[in-house]
Amino acid sequence: MALLAALAACGGDSSSSSSSSDSPDDGQAMTIEGTASAPSGMVASLREPEVLRVVLNFLIKPAAAAITGLQPVNGASVELIRVDNDGNPVGEVLATTTTSTTGDYTLTLPQGVNLAGNLVVRISGPNAEMRAQVVEQAVDIDPASEFLLREFIAQGTDLEELKVNDVVKLKGRVDDFDLTAGADLTDMLEQLDAEVGDLVENQVAVINDGTGNAAAVAGAYRANAFSLGLHDSDDESSGTFATNIYTSLFTFSGGDNGTVNINLSDEESAEAMMFGATLYSAGLHYETSMEELDEDFSGTITASGILSIEGELEEEVNEENAFRYPPAVYNLQRVADRGLFFHVSKEAAVRYGVTPSGALNPQDRRGDEAFRALEVFARTPTDFTDSDLSGDFGRVYLGTELSVQGYLAVEVENNVVSFGGDGSLDIVPGNFHRLGLTGSGTNQYESGATEAETGLTVDIASNGDVLAIDGEAEDGFINEGYDFISLMNAESSTDTSFAWFDTTLMVKLPESTPAIAGKRYRLMLLSMLLEGNPAGGGMGLFASQFNTFLTLDSATQASLSGSINEVRKNTLAANLETEVDPVDETFSVDVAANGAATLTLEDDDGSNVLDGFFNQDASLGLFTLRFEPLQGDPNELGLAVLVEVPAQSNAE
Repeated sequence: MALLAALAACGGDSSSSSSSSDSPDDGQAMTIEGTASAPSGMVASLREPEVLRVVLNFLIKPAAAAITGLQPVNGASVELIRVDNDGNPVGEVLATTTTSTTGDYTLTLPQGVNLAGNLVVRISGPNAEMRAQVVEQAVDIDPASEFLLREFIAQGTDLEELKVNDVVKLKGRVDDFDLTAGADLTDMLEQLDAEVGDLVENQVAVINDGTGNAAAVAGAYRANAFSLGLHDSDDESSGTFATNIYTSLFTFSGGDNGTVNINLSDEESAEAMMFGATLYSAGLHYETSMEELDEDFSGTITASGILSIEGELEEEVNEENAFRYPPAVYNLQRVADRGLFFHVSKEAAVRYGVTPSGALNPQDRRGDEAFRALEVFARTPTDFTDSDLSGDFGRVYLGTELSVQGYLAVEVENNVVSFGGDGSLDIVPGNFHRLGLTGSGTNQYESGATEAETGLTVDIASNGDVLAIDGEAEDGFINEGYDFISLMNAESSTDTSFAWFDTTLMVKLPESTPAIAGKRYRLMLLSMLLEGNPAGGGMGLFASQFNTFLTLDSATQASLSGSINEVRKNTLAANLETEVDPVDETFSVDVAANGAATLTLEDDDGSNVLDGFFNQDASLGLFTLRFEPLQGDPNELGLAVLVEVPAQSNAE
């Protein structure tokens, strides 16, 4: 996985952009300039057939490109055109020019033609085309510019109404990633999707959406995050599997134009890492931390309930290693009109050595790190009492076990918990699935019924903090509506030979069958693959891309569309491999009167089964996930959250 070393954007300083996206009123025509560059395998197909230019290219040093390994496209015809929202040309070609021997071009906009998202420069050949939106005066034509335009088109963006600054900003973020050119444009676009697709998809969804009401989401919030990570070494000498949990305190306050001001005041975390050359010989590191913080940042709330928070490129240096984190966009999806948000994050880093002076050494690249997390934010109550918590709740659970004896496991559970309104609860039997991987590279799988327990006590503070269940300390919270609960747990043996992490989500169940037909949900999925092999066993992480939707065509059938991000390694020490798999599938749906539901997707490889629960108004669904191959036991377990979004939302 070629990830994330930051580069300066090529094609000239962005300060050369026009100070306004409007046509200049001084009668002077605007000039744009840039460089056309492409993977070496497609350069020849984009050139005009003039031998002289091809020969001269060997005599002149190619221009630098933001994507390492791109070659300048010399002698290519550059056309200035308008396109519709599907990317098709509209009207006549507005202007043309030809790239130089170094791939550079200069083109003057006709009088009255403005910088705009639907104004495009393109170079094309018999079987290839690359385009770039003319939103500033420095416009490079390369695979990244083509990828961005395709993403806007795929999400139904009104290109003519795009704010040019939004496009410029997004292109700059993409240029902060260190990418290496593939053999051709198809290969390069696939790599861009795997590396920067999540950031672009998240940002375009926000750009397309209207402004929301920031005051409606103000308040005190608790957040719980359950994170899985895979790390490698470039020389494949060792690797890491990690589990982290975070519980945090936030305050949201409303600002102007959809701005949400956010303060992070407290955070507790626990982390365990299995590290080594093989699972069998791996060591185990475990640590916890607690911090009192006072960090301020901002987000934007949109009309469809997306709370978007932008992260900048960052570097972190310690005595042994330095880490470079690329820019990211974190999109939290709000549940109906509640103070409740869910989020699946996909972060990554490149690990480097450190110079004698204590700075990141870009010449000493050591490995890649990938993190996937499911996080929930809930606005907390101020005057909770035991009588506020009553009725049946659907419970889903995800846990991981790490052992230095060469064992790694993941477990899911789902069942019903009944609260009595007097500080008591009963646990109704449900189901569990447990998948393990041994150091010898063999899978172990078991499933069965969870145990029933009655007459337990639950201790919850007035601010919603869950303090204990049946006298055992707990760390979690209930939301202000008293219809959602989140719990987290981490523990380790005294000799640090064993660690266990888990997260529990619970939602209050309806009294009658929820109406789900016609509803549309954003799917937020986090799962873990364990796959035995003679080399010691492989592992993988799966997470849904932001614009992955499940639409209930009827009460018994649903359509899934979007993409799943996958990070895998064949052994603990192997290098990471990542890809994005598009999905366009159909689920069968079975919903019971109490909101318990099973969604099943069957294909040529096996069945994906979601077991869980919808809440009272079917605005939220919580599910465990397992993949059952056509032959053999399940090899993937995880959690999936369904959050209802407006059927006609354009944030896709």
